[in-house]
Amino acid sequence: MPPVAPPSTPLLAAQVARLFFDSQLSKVEIAGRIGISRFRVARLIDAALADGLVRIEYRDIPTDDRESGRAIEERFGLDLCAVAAVPADQAADGPGLAPVARLAGAVLDGLIGPGDVIGIAWGSTLAAVVREIPSRASGDLEVVQLAGSSARLGRERDAGELARTLADRLGAVHHAIYAPAFVETPALRRALERESDVADAVARYAALTLAIVGIGAMPAQRGDAASSLLRSGVLDDAEVARLAALGAVGDLVVHPFDRTGRFVAPDLAERAVAIGVEPLRRVRRVVAVATGIRKAEAIRGALATGVVRMLITDGPTARAVLAGA
Repeated sequence: MPPVAPPSTPLLAAQVARLFFDSQLSKVEIAGRIGISRFRVARLIDAALADGLVRIEYRDIPTDDRESGRAIEERFGLDLCAVAAVPADQAADGPGLAPVARLAGAVLDGLIGPGDVIGIAWGSTLAAVVREIPSRASGDLEVVQLAGSSARLGRERDAGELARTLADRLGAVHHAIYAPAFVETPALRRALERESDVADAVARYAALTLAIVGIGAMPAQRGDAASSLLRSGVLDDAEVARLAALGAVGDLVVHPFDRTGRFVAPDLAERAVAIGVEPLRRVRRVVAVATGIRKAEAIRGALATGVVRMLITDGPTARAVLAGA
C-alpha cells in the first residue's frame, strides 16, 4: 500500500507561500529550506491560492504573529519561526502554553512527511505539543527517544512516555531507551549503549530527519529553573553551581550552553544516555518549542548554537528575544 500523504495545514501553506511570493525563493530552494519535497511545495502553493490564503496580500492565520516570526528568522538565520499571537500577560508556561502548543502541533503536522524518522526530547512544553499533533495511521514513520528517562519528571513529561505517545499518535515504529538519562560514569554509559534495549534507539540517531526539542532555562537558583534537566534531579547542587559558574543559561536535551551558544560541561554529556551535540547538529530539521519571557536569554543562546533551525514560540517571548539580541 502506498504511504498516505500527510494533510496540508493552512499555517504551513501560508509559510511556504510567503517564501515563494514574498521572498522570491524557488520551489527547490523552499524544499531544501523546509525539508519537504518540491512537489509538496508546489501543492502547498496551489492550496494557498485555492483557499484564498494568498491574494494580492497575505491573509494571516489568526494565531500566527508573522511579523515577529520573520524578524527572528532574519536576525538568527532560521529556516522558519512560527509565533503564536497571545496577550502579553500570557507569555508563560501556564495560559500562554496552550496557543503555542496548538501552533506547534499544526506546524509539525505539516512538516512530518512519509518516511520521516522523528526524534523527541522531554518536558512539559513538548508534552502539550504532542497532545496537539493530529493522529494519523501512516505506517512508515519512526519515532526515536532522544534521552533516557527520569522518574522525577513525572510520567507525562518523561522522554520515554512522550516518544511512546507520539509514536501511537502517528502510527509509527517506536524506538525506546530503557535506561536513565544520566549514569555515574562514562564507562557505564558506553556499556548501556551496547545493550539491545538502548542500542536500537541510539543506532537510529544517524537517520533522524526531524528532531523536536524544548529549550531549558537555567537561572542561578535551582528552584527558578525552567529546565527539565534541572527539574529531573539528576544533577546535585555542586553540579548546578558549576554550570552557573561556567555561564550556562540553558540546555538542549541534556546539553548546557552559555549565552554565546557555546556548549559547556562536555563531561556531563559523557554520562548522558542521550543524543550527542554533533549528531543533533547533523539533523536537518531541529524544531525547538519554547515559551515564556524568562526563557528569552536561553532561547537566544540556543539559537546561537546553530543547532536549532526552526523555532515555535509566543509573541511576547519573541519580542523579548529580539529586544536582547
